[in-house]
Amino acid sequence: MSQGVSEESIGIEVTTYCNSTCLHCFARAGISEPSSLSLGVAKEIINEGYHAAYRRLHITGGEPLLWEGLFELLDYAFDLGYETVLLNTNGTMLTEEVNGRLAVHEGLSVSVSLDGQQVLHDRIRGEGSYVRVTDCIDRALDAGIDIFLFTTVCKSLLPNLPDFVEETYRRFPGLNCVILIQLIRVTDDIFDLSDEFLDPDDFLQMVWIASLLNLCGLKTYVLRNPLIGIVSKLLKIPWMPQTNPLYRNGSIFVMANRTITLAHSSRRSYGIYEPGMIRKVLGSNSYRKATSPDIATCRTCKYYKLCRDHDMVRPPENARDKHPDIPYCQKVIQRALLGFQGWI
Repeated sequence: MSQGVSEESIGIEVTTYCNSTCLHCFARAGISEPSSLSLGVAKEIINEGYHAAYRRLHITGGEPLLWEGLFELLDYAFDLGYETVLLNTNGTMLTEEVNGRLAVHEGLSVSVSLDGQQVLHDRIRGEGSYVRVTDCIDRALDAGIDIFLFTTVCKSLLPNLPDFVEETYRRFPGLNCVILIQLIRVTDDIFDLSDEFLDPDDFLQMVWIASLLNLCGLKTYVLRNPLIGIVSKLLKIPWMPQTNPLYRNGSIFVMANRTITLAHSSRRSYGIYEPGMIRKVLGSNSYRKATSPDIATCRTCKYYKLCRDHDMVRPPENARDKHPDIPYCQKVIQRALLGFQGWI
């Protein structure tokens, strides 16, 4: 990692325990026994991260509001000097008491998962979940908490995505933004969601819709996928906010079982956390290789220069469709070059 303050955040999964059983959850997929970090270890990790030049912290789970050490860890992080903390939650535990304890931290942002209108959200996250979550979002906004929405985009959501985002901003006028997360295949998935993956036309439609929503003043981003920038240029829609790749220099995450990875959705291990491991991993050859341009895959692709010019130096991570034999990014770019008709 370069000298000075890192632009990236250090991520920490404090627990894999959760009060929800989402069909598309990658955090608990393939895990036979749930685990949690001790508060002491969590403090060691973020202390080491701070001294390795991180000033942004990402806390997630499982459901981190089930983890008893959360509020003490937040106090500790801000006392250390972290400037911002992002807390991921499914939103069902944002009670008045919890909101009061979160609202004291000026640099705290909270992402809440809302995966579409009521029927779709409840199908994914359980009957009654939509009402509980939306009520909790209302309470959190009333408490003055900075709220983002994380929305997993599957094929079933696409036709209703514009209405969903518009209705969401109308319902929650104090919302910071909506962040779209493309559905991916999870490790050892129990539920086959292959029919819900976005094919290349679906991906282009998602970008087109998100761009038009931004044009209308409804802030809509796509999480960690620089393929967005390439598609935006090819479709000539400049209203789409650009995004960084999931893996880049500085990306690091410590899981609840203390495994060190590059991202929460990754299962590739760079060792088990012990004091001193953050700097050791960041300086390792295997880490540098994983965050450097993927010359072996990309150099032979005919779209190599186009991708490089838009800071996409590696194919998107994880399986994103039913046919991973050809890189997903290559299929999307080819489809965009052929001319996407979308809703025109």
